[in-house]
Amino acid sequence: MKAGIGFSRVPFSKETGAEAAAEACRLVEKPVLTFLFTTEGYDQEGVLEGVLSQTGASCLVGACGAGIVTPQGVYREGVAVLVLGGEGVSAVTAAVPFATGEAWETGKRLGKTLLDKAQVRAGTVFVFLDGLTDHISELLLGLYGVLGPGFRYAGGATGDNLRFQKTYQMTEHGVASSSVVAALVWGCSFGVGVGHGWRSVPVPLIITRARGRVLYELDEQPALEVYSRRLGGFDPKNFAEVGARHPLGLVDASGRFIIRDPLKVLPGGALQLVTDVPSRAAAYLMTAEKDDLLRVARDVAVTALQAVRIPRFALVFDCVSRSLLLRNSSEEVAVVREALGSLPFVGFLTFGEVAPYNDVPLFHNKSLVITVGGE
Repeated sequence: MKAGIGFSRVPFSKETGAEAAAEACRLVEKPVLTFLFTTEGYDQEGVLEGVLSQTGASCLVGACGAGIVTPQGVYREGVAVLVLGGEGVSAVTAAVPFATGEAWETGKRLGKTLLDKAQVRAGTVFVFLDGLTDHISELLLGLYGVLGPGFRYAGGATGDNLRFQKTYQMTEHGVASSSVVAALVWGCSFGVGVGHGWRSVPVPLIITRARGRVLYELDEQPALEVYSRRLGGFDPKNFAEVGARHPLGLVDASGRFIIRDPLKVLPGGALQLVTDVPSRAAAYLMTAEKDDLLRVARDVAVTALQAVRIPRFALVFDCVSRSLLLRNSSEEVAVVREALGSLPFVGFLTFGEVAPYNDVPLFHNKSLVITVGGE
C-alpha cells in the first residue's frame, strides 16, 4: 500500500486543486482512490478539474467543509488531497441524490450501487453527505440494511460554514449538491475510532414531541422552557453559544451517548437541532471541558491505530463545533499528530460525523472520527 497527501491554499480554484494533488501524487504514481476535501469560496468544479488533471483514472470521493485538517493545523480556506494506491487495493464510488422524504430508500440505493460495482462482501465505506438534509440517521440505516456488518463505515457531513444554503459532494464524475457520495475500498485494512468527550448532567429529559430536526417538547412542556430551566436560565439572544456548550446526549444501544446540537430557538418555544431526534427518547444535558475534548482526541487516534497491523495513513473528520469550542484547533491537531506519530493524514471540519460504535453506522455531532488505513 502507498499513500500520499498534499494541500494548497492558493486562491485560484483549478490551480489549488492541481497543486494539492500533484504533491500527493509524488509518492503514488497511479492512485486507485483520491480523497478530496475543500472549503467554500472556491469554484468546486474548478478544484475538481485541477485534481483530476493530476490523478488520472483514479476513483475520487470528496466533500466541502468548514476547513481542511492537515498535520500543520486547521485551515479555514484550502484544499487537501490524499491518494491511495498499491497492489491489491481496489475502490469504487457512487453518488445518489438525497430524495426528500426517502432517506431510507436513498441509503438502500447507495448501497446497491456500490455492491453492483464492486461485487465484494467486505470492505470499508466512506460516506460524505449533505449536512442540511433531514433523516440522515435513517439513510445510514438504509445503507447498512443493504451492506450489512461485513463493512466498516466512516465519513462526515458537508456544510457551508453555517449559512445553511448549499453544500457540495464530489466524485470523479463531477460535483453534486443535496446528495450522498461514497467510496467502497477493499484490499486493505482500516481501523475506525470515534469519540466526543462530553459528560452527562444527572436526571434525563424525555423527548415527548419531535419531528425531524425540530424538538417541540421535553417532559411534555415547551422544549425551550425546560432546557432553560435546567440551565438556570439564560438570555435567548445568547442561545447559539449556550447551545454549543450544552448539547443533548441520546443513549444508544451500546450505552454510549450520541450528541445532538441545539441550533436555534423557533417560535412557540421549540428548538431546532442540527440533526434529527426521535420522540419518546431519553436525552441528557451534556457538558465538557477543554481537557475532556483533547483527551478523547488522543483516545480516538489510538483506537483507530491499534486496529491496523501496519498503518500507512489516516483520515480525520472533526466536527466544526469542536474547533469553535477549543478556540485554538491547533491544540487538537497537535494531540492527534502526536498519537499518530509519523503517519500522513488529512481531513476536514464536518457538520456531523459518520462512524459506528459497534457495527451499525451512526450519525454524530460534536465528535471526532479518525480512520487509519494500512495492511
